[in-house]
Amino acid sequence: MTTTENSDSRIAFKTSLVSFAKLAVQRAERVVNEEAAKQYLVLPFFQFLGYDPLSPDEIIPEAAASFSDKFKNKVDYAICVAGTPVIAVECKKTGDLNSGHRGELKGYFNAVETTKLGILTDGLQFELFSDTDSENIMDTDPFVSVDLREVARDRISVQVLEALLRLRKGTFDPADVGADARRRIFVAKYSEVLETNFSEPSEAFQRALMDMAGVEGRRTGRMIEDHQPIVKEALSHFLDRKILERVGFASRQDLVRTSSAAAATVSAAPTPDEPTVISPDSGAVDSDGVITTETEMAIFDHVRTRLAFLVQDEALFKKLKDVQWVDFKTRFVVYYKQARKGRLFSFKEGPNSEKRFDFHDGDDTVVVDDLSELDDVLLNTYRMRVQELDGASA
Repeated sequence: MTTTENSDSRIAFKTSLVSFAKLAVQRAERVVNEEAAKQYLVLPFFQFLGYDPLSPDEIIPEAAASFSDKFKNKVDYAICVAGTPVIAVECKKTGDLNSGHRGELKGYFNAVETTKLGILTDGLQFELFSDTDSENIMDTDPFVSVDLREVARDRISVQVLEALLRLRKGTFDPADVGADARRRIFVAKYSEVLETNFSEPSEAFQRALMDMAGVEGRRTGRMIEDHQPIVKEALSHFLDRKILERVGFASRQDLVRTSSAAAATVSAAPTPDEPTVISPDSGAVDSDGVITTETEMAIFDHVRTRLAFLVQDEALFKKLKDVQWVDFKTRFVVYYKQARKGRLFSFKEGPNSEKRFDFHDGDDTVVVDDLSELDDVLLNTYRMRVQELDGASA
C-alpha cells in the first residue's frame, strides 16, 4: 500500500467512524438495559470493524472458561481469529460503566490463555485492556479508552484512531497487542512528562537539558533558577518551530515568538497575499493608527497552533499555511486565503477584557474565557471556508 493510499484509507475510516458514532449516540437514547446495549450498540460496533455477529466461528455469545469445575468464568462475547478466542468482551448497561465491572472480564481473560485483548463496554464507551505487566494477567487499567460521544463530535485522538484501525478484522494481530499496549502506555507517560515540563520545567528536566546542551558551570540553585525562564522560552520556541515546519512556514522568522527582550523590529510591510505577523510583544502601530495588541496576536497564535492539532485530514492540514490575519480599527480578523470570503472570525476585546468572537458573518457570536471552548466552531468554520474557496480540492 502506498503512502497516499494509506492516508486515503485512514481518512475514509475516520469519516465512516464519525458517521457510525453519531448513529450510535442517537440509538443510545432508546437503549434501556444491557441486552439492548448489546443488540443495538455493541454488536453493530464490531460489525462496523468487519466482524460477523451471525457467525459462530467469529463471535461467541456467553463464552465460558474455567479454572476448575468450582469456579466458572464467562464473558458476553468472545471474538475469534481462526476459531481461537483472542478478544473478550464484557458488556454493561449504557451509562452504567465503572471500574467495578472489570472483575468478570479479568476472570475470563486470565482463564483463557489465547485471549490477548479485553474490552469492557456499555456500547458508547469501550475500554481496551492488555497484559503488559504480567503475561496472561489482565492489567488493572485500560491502555486506551474510546468514547463514541466524543468521536461523534469529531474529537478523535491519534491514539484512539490507531487503536481502532488495529482492531479491525483482518488487521488485528493478537501477538502484537501487548507490545502495542506497552508502547501506548509509555507514549502517554512521556507525553505527560513533556507537557508538564513545557509549562513549568522541573529542576531534573532543566539539569538534563543543560547537560545535553553542554552548558558550562556548576549547577547551583541560583544557576538553575536563572536558567528556568530561558529553558521555558527555548521550549516555546521549539514547539512553535515544529508547528511551523508542519504547515510550511519554517523559513518565516517573523512568525517565531520571541520574548520582549529579544523582539526584533517589525519586518517589511505585508503583501496582500502574505501579511506580516508582528511579534506579539511589540504592540505595533501601522500607518493608519491601528494598534495590533498582544492579546490579538495571542489569539492568532492560539488559532494557528490549535488547528494544527485539531485537523486530522492531511489535505486540510497542508492548507493551514493560508490561515492569516488582518487588523482593522474596530476588529481583528483571522481568515483563510481571503479576508472577506474566507473569514473564520472577527475578534474584539470587550470593556471588561472578555473575548468576543463573531463567526459565520456575525450570526454566531461566542464570548469565552477559555479559548479551548472554540474548538468545535473553529474547526467547522475552517473546514467550511476551505470547501467554499477550494471546492472539490478541499
